[in-house]
Amino acid sequence: MTKKADSDLVRRQNRHLVLEALRFAGKAPRIELGRLTGLSLATITSITTQLLNEKLLVEDSDSGQVPFKRGRPSVDLRLNPEAALVMAMKISIDKFELALTGYSGNRVAHEIRTEPTYNLPADEAARRASRFILDFLKAQNLEPARIHKIGIAVQGAVESGIGHLMWSPAFKAQDIPLVEPIKRLTGITCELANDANMIAEGLMAREHYQYKGTTAVIFTGYGVGMGLVIDGKTYHGATGAAAEFGHMNHIPHGALCRCGRAGCLEAYASDYGILRHAEGLPDSVPPPLNAVEPSVMAALETAARRGDKNALGAYQNAGEAIGYGLARMIAILNPDRIMISGPGLKAFDLIEPSIMTAIAEGVVPALRSKLKIETMPMDHDMIMSGTLDKLLHELDREVFSRADH
Repeated sequence: MTKKADSDLVRRQNRHLVLEALRFAGKAPRIELGRLTGLSLATITSITTQLLNEKLLVEDSDSGQVPFKRGRPSVDLRLNPEAALVMAMKISIDKFELALTGYSGNRVAHEIRTEPTYNLPADEAARRASRFILDFLKAQNLEPARIHKIGIAVQGAVESGIGHLMWSPAFKAQDIPLVEPIKRLTGITCELANDANMIAEGLMAREHYQYKGTTAVIFTGYGVGMGLVIDGKTYHGATGAAAEFGHMNHIPHGALCRCGRAGCLEAYASDYGILRHAEGLPDSVPPPLNAVEPSVMAALETAARRGDKNALGAYQNAGEAIGYGLARMIAILNPDRIMISGPGLKAFDLIEPSIMTAIAEGVVPALRSKLKIETMPMDHDMIMSGTLDKLLHELDREVFSRADH
């Protein structure tokens, strides 16, 4: 019995290695899969034959049957886009966004629905989301049963274990149940995560070879968030609410934050915090319920670059808040690298000097001597991509690695 169990485990691990290799490579011939996975050609041949029979893989018709040195022509294999479908939903201020993706990562459909979210009752949020999901699938002529899972990424603090959104700037209500009611109303299995964590998941899925140590991904813009990778894995914490970087205290009893507390880092470094400071408003002025228009922030950036003292001071203030927050994190975790991303990156030249000054003042040189701080332009939505990537990797690891799936 033990031998059989061990054999089944090895078989699952080997299948997973092949699926993951093709997910990263896109397509590859069998001999290349052997090189990527370290498995023998005989093992690769056996596994890929099974996966082809199960229609998880397909032979690439564009590979051209080019001979690989001697012997039989080399045929590229790739993941079958029709083997499964997964969905991502992003919920943010006044916006629900959906994307549908096939098993190979091919984007099938995408839609954004804009509607007021802040005053929705707690029990209405899931109903609105479910209605959007069902309407979206109907437009694609798909039954809910075709969808393997939905990943929901939300601004704010989540408790993924119970599927509740504990707090978000998108809603006045708190402790909002999402996973159970959406599953009940749509019939589709769901999981819930913080949106910044999904950026980290996207990095791990696409460039895992670069992120085997400890990396912090900082998101700046309408809020300030963090995704944390520790020992090559995204860290979610005990409840899924880990790395709430924007809502750790920067100045006790300081500026009012969207979360209702005073002095949070986000209250100084988010778009609304920067704008409030630039306009000379008191720290007690409540943040706006809606996201600041991009055109407003663009005008503020232009003013700062032209030497406007109030605008410059606001960005320096934001950089200082981020820098001291990073210094605390560096002292605790000693990360290999920090990636800064998000819409706020457009003004990075305005905040970078004060970030670096605050880090230098806030943590001893020995803890930051080998640290890399980099920027990552968001040329696409890393939150949605990361959510979909996470679901696809779960399929590889938990479902399709088994021959009896």
